[in-house]
Amino acid sequence: MRPPAGKHIDMSNTTYADQVYEHILGRLLRRELRPGDVLDRRKIAGELDVSLIPVSDAVQKLTYEGFLTTRRRHGTFVSTPDLEDIRGQLLLREALECQAARLYCGAPVQQAQRELSSLAKAADKAASKGRQVWSEDFDFHQALVELTGCAAIIECFQRIVNLSMFHETARISPMHQSTYDNHVTLLRDLCKTTTPDAAEARIRAHVRTGKEAFYGAPR
Repeated sequence: MRPPAGKHIDMSNTTYADQVYEHILGRLLRRELRPGDVLDRRKIAGELDVSLIPVSDAVQKLTYEGFLTTRRRHGTFVSTPDLEDIRGQLLLREALECQAARLYCGAPVQQAQRELSSLAKAADKAASKGRQVWSEDFDFHQALVELTGCAAIIECFQRIVNLSMFHETARISPMHQSTYDNHVTLLRDLCKTTTPDAAEARIRAHVRTGKEAFYGAPR
């Protein structure tokens, strides 16, 4: 799920701006660019042999998504997320996953159980090694969301995943989970669930496990 590490632009499937976007995002997730670092647009354009236009387009998109901050007369910097940024991302992820669960409840998740099972086991194995944020977890949840067949939900969830990884690599996320909700068990419960309300409740409980403090007091 991580962006490719290559530095050369390949126009076979995407636009220049898309490729520049993936290049910068990859550097952010690999910690080659860290919070507070200046992003040199001309240097990136030179490295990738493109004009400043696709670089500016990519920067605008990354700024909108929360990865970068542009200050007039000062330039563009890698964002330094705060706790409210993390909380907002968690709330948005919960909303997307809960709606997705309502859509894939029943036959869609049951028919995909075998494929999802291997992803669930991989996520649990990664968790057993003590990793706080791991790509295997996101791979499993991405596969669940893709069962909806809704492009808007899938695309938005992918952005949330990337931002979560950025928060972790920025080392400002204190989401050290003291409790853990097993993915294999989660999948089994979702396959047994027959109503959208029950599916939503189960995935909500899973997403919140270990992060309850970020959601505030119950209302």
